[in-house]
Amino acid sequence: MQMQMKRIIAIIIFMICFTSLSIAQTNKNVTDDGEEQTSEQQELQELEEEEVSYDRWSDPLYYQFEKMMPRVARSLGRLDGRISTLAVTDLDFSPTLDMAFRKVASAKLYGQLLIENPKLKLIKCNECNMIRSKIQNGILTVSRGLANQESRQKLAEKLDVAGFLSAMVNEEEGQLSIVLNVYDAQEGRIILSDVITGIPVPDTVYYNVYLGLLTVPITVLNSNGSVGSSIPHTAILIGAERSIRFAEYWMLAANAGIYIDNNSKLEEPHETITAGLIFDGTIGWEALSFMNNNATVVLMGGIGEFLSTQFNFSVYTKIGVKTTIGQMLTFNIHTYSLLAGSTNLDAPNSSGNAPTLSGTATSVTFGFQF
Repeated sequence: MQMQMKRIIAIIIFMICFTSLSIAQTNKNVTDDGEEQTSEQQELQELEEEEVSYDRWSDPLYYQFEKMMPRVARSLGRLDGRISTLAVTDLDFSPTLDMAFRKVASAKLYGQLLIENPKLKLIKCNECNMIRSKIQNGILTVSRGLANQESRQKLAEKLDVAGFLSAMVNEEEGQLSIVLNVYDAQEGRIILSDVITGIPVPDTVYYNVYLGLLTVPITVLNSNGSVGSSIPHTAILIGAERSIRFAEYWMLAANAGIYIDNNSKLEEPHETITAGLIFDGTIGWEALSFMNNNATVVLMGGIGEFLSTQFNFSVYTKIGVKTTIGQMLTFNIHTYSLLAGSTNLDAPNSSGNAPTLSGTATSVTFGFQF
């Protein structure tokens, strides 16, 4: 009796496990809404799980494509429910786009269309691009796709779709564009045609060579050795800057320049600035970008040092604005404040006075960025 009870219990447990496994297998390709999940949706979910560790900034084309997706979905949303079921006939890519990008882009494109347009149903039409051959009167005719209106109508009835969708992703000089075409299944008339262009991602490394004037306020000494007024002195400033973009709006820059005296025509009393170097590191925030990233305004701030014995190797803080036009021409304005407040340019005289560098220096430069 006990053996029979054990057998019955074992059979019941086996049936429960088998039933649970069958239900799990049956629901494997079913969405939360109870609808069958397409292969594109499965691929999208797998890519989203992998994307947690994916650095979008390292792939400018993918980043650009991601930014285009809401506009693509809104474009198809203009159908406004007139067609709720579409067969996807073509999704073509430029030869310059590799297979990895094509796989990610196709899944993202279908996924975004379904997310933004929940009433839309997409069906992958494998028969739309089949190669067909026909022999008539001894002549072999080979055709690809839907040859005529009758075959298109029959296929639409077979697939139970109201229209056909074709898309193309083009890439030219780092800029993406997506072409969408939707046409009616019965009449073949185009009911939607749109081109969505992307905004190219800015470069990650920049070099800027510049030329301009450095203005330095110097407190001079009068002819009798007493402390005089503060007079703006100028120096020709030539330099180069290297910037690295480490995030969408943030960059780091290292700058080095040489300044040369430009006060020969300044009335006495004035000081002659000995040629020296400046070196600084800054962090920049791209506050404004327009015209497809062809014009930008970057706010910058950092710390540096005058590599000059005359300026006593003074350390300064630097803040400023860098404006770039056409990703080539730059206009830069910076201010330099000495951390020590002021420094003597010469040894003090018998009265203990010396010309001093005090206040805030400024630079205005024009440059060429590449």
